Amino acid sequence: MTSIRVLVADDQQLICEGISIILESTEDIRVVAIAGNGRDAVTLALKHRPDVVLMDIQMPVLSGIEALKEIKAARPQTVVLMLTTFDPDEYILASFRNGADGYLMKDLSGERLAMAIREAFAGNATVPATIA
Repeated sequence: MTSIRVLVADDQQLICEGISIILESTEDIRVVAIAGNGRDAVTLALKHRPDVVLMDIQMPVLSGIEALKEIKAARPQTVVLMLTTFDPDEYILASFRNGADGYLMKDLSGERLAMAIREAFAGNATVPATIA
């Protein structure tokens, strides 16, 4: 079975570690890199070529939206899912305008996160009903 390769980008180390533990417990998802800011997310996405990037919106050095733009410009085939605690319309619209493949809230379960990664990797947009 081929694993879905994931990069986790969030400025909170505990969030990154928790997400990594959850995803590594699945049979089909592997975390290939963790980034603590938007600039590192871009650099690591280009280096490791993940299938999916989980991207926080508010990060230091380079915002998640700016990192999304750079990743999509360099590697349009990379699936980028925004993963955030913020759901104001401007963040959602900016994410999709800049190429996001989905928008997830951090209050979802680990099982739902893994399912969202699989769905997005398969080409299905991922947006919670509360946002849609």
